[in-house]
Amino acid sequence: MGFDLNKELNRQEDMPVILFENVCKDYKGDVHAVNDVSFRVEKGEFVFIVGTSGSGKSTLIKLMLREIKPTSGKIFINGRDLGRMRRYNVAKYRRTLGVVFQDFRLLQDRTVYENVAFAQRVIEVPKKEIARQVPRVLSVVGLSEKLRAYPAELSGGEQQRVALARALVNNPVLLLADEPTGNLDPANSWEIMKLLEEVNRRGTTVIVVTHNKEIVDMMQKRVIYMNKGHMASDTQKGGYRNV
Repeated sequence: MGFDLNKELNRQEDMPVILFENVCKDYKGDVHAVNDVSFRVEKGEFVFIVGTSGSGKSTLIKLMLREIKPTSGKIFINGRDLGRMRRYNVAKYRRTLGVVFQDFRLLQDRTVYENVAFAQRVIEVPKKEIARQVPRVLSVVGLSEKLRAYPAELSGGEQQRVALARALVNNPVLLLADEPTGNLDPANSWEIMKLLEEVNRRGTTVIVVTHNKEIVDMMQKRVIYMNKGHMASDTQKGGYRNV
């Protein structure tokens, strides 16, 4: 039988946004960063990944970004098998994701507008479309008045909102946020989490790695607990607990 494109497209449509199957990641010295982890995340879910330092939660994000490859097991993101992905396709794959980091990672010599527009320029979005999309997404994160400001002129909370706008401007199906409130005070932390919740309501699947117990307890989302490389629990409406 030949390749059936429609069948393949339907198969990908039916797959979850994230699928881990018996994934292990070992480092030199017999260190099991991730040990036999399996889970799936459906389209439109909001999931916290929590655990103490060294529990494996940041390794999960690196695996999803294809920064590292698993020692064994399979990972599918948006129906794509990351283990079979060619190295030259990795950069293109990452551009389909929205990613927010703890340290903002903004271009200091570019304005707010230019920082967000950069994400569209790298995938060759036409100038007219950039001029339409960037103000739209900055409005969503409440920064319409800061288009021409530079990162150094912004508060930490505002810089993280720019980073969030940059992650969202290409309409990703999946947003990965690694400790997005780690450098923020409680008030700004809640603002970022409200924005992530709004993004999720609009249909984007959101994964948040965090140490912030108060936020996890209050938001009552799905919580995956990592402990010494193992997935200790997976709760649909959970709070933070020490594992």
